[in-house]
Amino acid sequence: MYSSTANSKPRLVLLPVAMLLMATWALRPVEQHLAIPRADRDQLVRLGGSGAMGVMGGLRAAVAGGCWLRVNQAWERQDATKTRIRLQLTVAADDRPLYFWLNGARMLAYDLPSWDDAPGLPEAARRKARADGAGEAQAFLEQGLRSHPQSALLMIEIANIRLRAAGDRQGAAEWLGRAAEQPGAPYYAARIRAELLRELGRSREALAVLREIVPGLPAEDPAAGRAVVLQRIKALEAEWGKK
Repeated sequence: MYSSTANSKPRLVLLPVAMLLMATWALRPVEQHLAIPRADRDQLVRLGGSGAMGVMGGLRAAVAGGCWLRVNQAWERQDATKTRIRLQLTVAADDRPLYFWLNGARMLAYDLPSWDDAPGLPEAARRKARADGAGEAQAFLEQGLRSHPQSALLMIEIANIRLRAAGDRQGAAEWLGRAAEQPGAPYYAARIRAELLRELGRSREALAVLREIVPGLPAEDPAAGRAVVLQRIKALEAEWGKK
């Protein structure tokens, strides 16, 4: 004897799986179509509100998770073209998780440029690949900022890429400054910005930044680094002969 409740359980389990498979099937022609280079990659983002993506509704997270798995498959094969395409499909399916934006940008900035790094490759070509990767990753994160305009973490990631991948201290300092202004920004954003300004020979600006933030740093919170900031203020004041 079978009850209707018991009989419905397998269906409830299989339904999301079936819908996810249908979503993957629906995305295949989209992905193949996107394999053709486009000047305006922003068109991909609009998939989130129309076509196959729009039909998914509440399954956005599941569809994006499936897309992300395929990103990792392409990444493991060091297939740069498919990695790029599948990253865009992932954020088109669901642009809400910062995880996709942050880790996707790291792939673009650090991994993809290294895949073409062959023995004997001229240093100029390596520099260009790193610069191109940094620019592509920054553009991807700026795309993410359109969905998360007050995300300090996305801005900090841009700063990291400017610093580590592009060797651009000034650009990194500017993005850290923007990040520090956002609600709930980590305390360290302003501290690192001040340190970069000091390294750039702009110690007076660094001192001004630290003096501005120190009143808002709670002494009881280790993450605030209030003692560290006070030490740096003293060091900079000594450098300028101020008491």
